[in-house]
Amino acid sequence: MGVQITKRAGEIAKRLKNGNLAPTMRRVSKYLVSSAIGKINKGVSPENAPLTKEVKQGDKTLRDNGQLMASIAPQNGNDWALAQTNLAYAKINQEGGTISGKGKGLWLPASAETRRLMRKYNAQKPGELIEAMKGDGYSFFRRGKVFCAKKKKGKPFAVFIIKQQVKIPARPFLYIDESDEKHINKEIKKAVHEALKGDGKK
Repeated sequence: MGVQITKRAGEIAKRLKNGNLAPTMRRVSKYLVSSAIGKINKGVSPENAPLTKEVKQGDKTLRDNGQLMASIAPQNGNDWALAQTNLAYAKINQEGGTISGKGKGLWLPASAETRRLMRKYNAQKPGELIEAMKGDGYSFFRRGKVFCAKKKKGKPFAVFIIKQQVKIPARPFLYIDESDEKHINKEIKKAVHEALKGDGKK
């Protein structure tokens, strides 16, 4: 499920008779997107779990393939602006929560090697990777919660870790902080002032 933040021009916009705030709110919506991306780039706490760092080969939260940042888009009306993302996993990252596995549970990559294999075999899901690897001579076995693979004359290695549920901590990235509020209000007040000057000349 997606997530969004909205900023409305509020009471100050009602002072306008003929002023159009749409251009200003368009700038505000783009600013909200830029601010959200900036927050992600700076890093949103808490830090990643050790397994996540290993799989991603990095410790930056909310950053992996750039999909989340690229999905944040602006929208606006005459007196409102927003930034939003419709990515399915955006809300759980913004607000936190628990993901529960169904049936055979959640199959999590055990290491960066799993990621490499998924790219190599163009696999999007665990089952697709397993089938592709079987065709390449791999055999599989399970030890407790660890699903392992082995190729002839090769050493066995963990491919997936199976869990029934995973708790995701809240890492809010779409919100308006004090600095954002000051910048946005300055933009709106400037636009209203200019519009009121225009009204006075008519």
